[in-house]
Amino acid sequence: MSAATVSSPGVTRVELPDGRTVWMVTKHGLARRLLSDRRLTSDSSTMGAMAPLASLPADVRRIMERDMLSQDPPVHTRMRKLAAPGFTTGAVAAIRPAIERMSRELAQRLRTGAEVDLVAEFAVPLPTLVLGEIFGIPADECAQVRSWSDVFAAGLLPIKDTLRPSIMWLNDYAKNLARQRRVDPDDGLITRLTADLDDDEVSSMVFLLLVAGQTATTQLIAKGLSLLLTHPDQLDRLRGDRSVLPGAVDEMLRYDPPLRVTAFRMAVERIEIDSVTIDAGDVVMCSLTEANRDGERFAEPDRFDVGRQDNQHLSFGHGIHRCLGANLAKAEAEIAFMTLLDHFDRIEPAVPVGELKWEDVGIMNQLTALPVRLQGKEAAGARPETGDER
Repeated sequence: MSAATVSSPGVTRVELPDGRTVWMVTKHGLARRLLSDRRLTSDSSTMGAMAPLASLPADVRRIMERDMLSQDPPVHTRMRKLAAPGFTTGAVAAIRPAIERMSRELAQRLRTGAEVDLVAEFAVPLPTLVLGEIFGIPADECAQVRSWSDVFAAGLLPIKDTLRPSIMWLNDYAKNLARQRRVDPDDGLITRLTADLDDDEVSSMVFLLLVAGQTATTQLIAKGLSLLLTHPDQLDRLRGDRSVLPGAVDEMLRYDPPLRVTAFRMAVERIEIDSVTIDAGDVVMCSLTEANRDGERFAEPDRFDVGRQDNQHLSFGHGIHRCLGANLAKAEAEIAFMTLLDHFDRIEPAVPVGELKWEDVGIMNQLTALPVRLQGKEAAGARPETGDER
């Protein structure tokens, strides 16, 4: 008989909105350990009734079970190795000028004086345009891809009727992109993937990157802006010292991550952790919101501090499934905030904080609108040399 307890402060049995029961890990150290534990599988095809999309038709499950996030080594290793060169520090540095140009163009369209929604007019289009650049998606198709990506993210937990059509549309779109690149190759990521993967594998990779690279990055930018507006002292600090920006983005990710939880992982053998027994066949998830606010790991965890130095948050996950696009997402957010600070002397909320519009979609708490009033600079794009220019 095991002496393990039913639950602990860091590992708790919880019921999901769809009625399934999983182990939820809430402590930073435990989450970090389990996210790299090979006794947990990400292969959803082996999870049976506990698979994330078990209630969906078989054709839809087959599409989702091909993606890299739903694979273990060696399949995961092979797919990630092929995609990784497109998201290295060097690759992101190469695309930074394009991101800066897109960000400037969006900022220049924002009206000063009048009320502006920074989510709809800035945080939503920027990641979409960036992915369009990476994948070679025509500008007139980007908005449609983004719309279906949002529908997909909103339909995951609990599963909604809108999930199936979003999966089918995105899969067909990604597969068509792969086929186009085989016929008309370029020097982009999809063409490189088609050299080593079949159309189904390429489409699953593109599908995953389209969803993760748009909705989540939009929320990183949107939530980051709302945090700065509700912590004006931290906004002032960024205005006075732009070198703080990279660390500020990490603090935004820690304080209010785009995703609340990690993907499902199933134990393939018994795991004893924190006096708790996780049996083979049990599903484990990690709460990113709670692990990132763990007082045993972070000093003053509930304080938003753009200058925080020790900030090993888990918002991009950990281990072999750590977010492939982490470098790109952080660069987009950093450039977005830099651009807005460069273009506007004042960015002020147009409504009280309590009236901001949020939508609970299970895996995310999405900020759907951020009304502000902007005051432009006399010379648009000029950076303040020192201090707060307001």
